[in-house]
Amino acid sequence: MPSVWVDGLGSLAERFDGFIIDQWGVLHDGQQAYPGVVEALSQLKALGKLVVVLSNSGKRASDNGARLASMGIGAELYTAVVSSGEAAWMALKDGDPEVAGLGRRCLLVSRGGDRNIVNDLDVELVDDPDKAEFLLLAGVDEHAWSAPDLDSLLHASRRSGLPMVCANTDRQGIMGDRTFPSPGVLADKYLALGGSVISFGKPDPAIYRQAQQFFGEVPADRILAIGDSLENDIAGGRGAGHGTLLIANGIHRSAFADAEDPRQREASLAQLSQQYGATPDWVMAGFLW
Repeated sequence: MPSVWVDGLGSLAERFDGFIIDQWGVLHDGQQAYPGVVEALSQLKALGKLVVVLSNSGKRASDNGARLASMGIGAELYTAVVSSGEAAWMALKDGDPEVAGLGRRCLLVSRGGDRNIVNDLDVELVDDPDKAEFLLLAGVDEHAWSAPDLDSLLHASRRSGLPMVCANTDRQGIMGDRTFPSPGVLADKYLALGGSVISFGKPDPAIYRQAQQFFGEVPADRILAIGDSLENDIAGGRGAGHGTLLIANGIHRSAFADAEDPRQREASLAQLSQQYGATPDWVMAGFLW
């Protein structure tokens, strides 16, 4: 069935008991909350809905909670935060089979040199691929994408046979009115070099199982997955058996910018859905009630 365009979340609220909501491009633009977000979350809370913020962020859940709070999205407005960074940290902490045997010596790549993702882990940080046993990719500084050091690091890590743990599978991110590459691009490059990558985050069903723990006995089809990425949020939500709602003014906003009427809008969505192999149940411009 074709996607249905709606003006606000209020028209869908009665259909669902739980909501899985993406962060970047839905709740905020990396700098400030979008208009109407706090009101919409407040309305969901007033109706007794369970809300999990599910983010492909290489940072821990607590860091993401602090970021939301700094933008006026307080913890009282949602049930929990689940992040790909937290999932990677938990796997490394618990010695999950998928990361077992990696070793202790870790070469960390993160935004701004942030080391919180390795706090309380039994690892030794090193800065030389020849001395490392695995590469942990949590984030990439925006300026680093144009620096030759990044490619050099990938090639050196591949020569050393380092497996990569990717804690953020997004390929594109938002900051204000700009979009830029995200760590998933780097993971793709590493795979192209012949390296091995262990990824955490959407659209992998495992991250949805972590989110579902906060919904208790709520059936999968009574949960609505909301996001701005067809590749991650919509494909992941559908794979988990949830209803899906695409926010058009996120990372795909340029595709809809020139759509002057519903027919052009539908054509843009059809093209995107074919490109990413995922079609949402509903679409709305922004996260509004």
